[in-house]
Amino acid sequence: MNRPAQTGLTLVELVITLVLLSILATWATPSFTSWLEHSRRSAQANDLLGFFMLARQQSILSGRIVTLCPVNPDLECSRNWNGPLYAFYDSENRRQITDTGDIIRILPPPDSGQRFASSLSRSYFQYRPDGMIYSDLGNITWCPDNGDSRRSAHLVISRGGRVRLARDTDGDGIPNRADGRNVDC
Repeated sequence: MNRPAQTGLTLVELVITLVLLSILATWATPSFTSWLEHSRRSAQANDLLGFFMLARQQSILSGRIVTLCPVNPDLECSRNWNGPLYAFYDSENRRQITDTGDIIRILPPPDSGQRFASSLSRSYFQYRPDGMIYSDLGNITWCPDNGDSRRSAHLVISRGGRVRLARDTDGDGIPNRADGRNVDC
């Protein structure tokens, strides 16, 4: 009598397969984590770049001052850059939303990490109708939750109103500020 051929796995084959899968998972996890951190950084940097570019464009097209800042419950500019950011027409330069129809765009809070803004003396940025910065020039830094400066994104806002993403100019893996110093998270 012929027996039907068995098609299952032996215990040895199963153990070898599990060992190989665990080796692959151990090898791939750091790469996946690095990719995920890079994606978060890129998303935050691109959101901020687009936000500033839109505000500059709207200021030029409308011939009005555009203010970018976080706002408090009274719709006045505040200092918490980790909440929603508002770009709005501010013709009277009040740094306050007086008409919700003046809101150009609201950038939601970051889903991870923290944003820090610094200018010479203000916690907001403004564009003049010619596209130049009306307020102080400055920068915005996004730092990941783990505080690793190598994974940060740093945007530099020039007097001419242009925004650029800072690069690592000294080869240490950390983006450099406009003055050449490393970004610090």
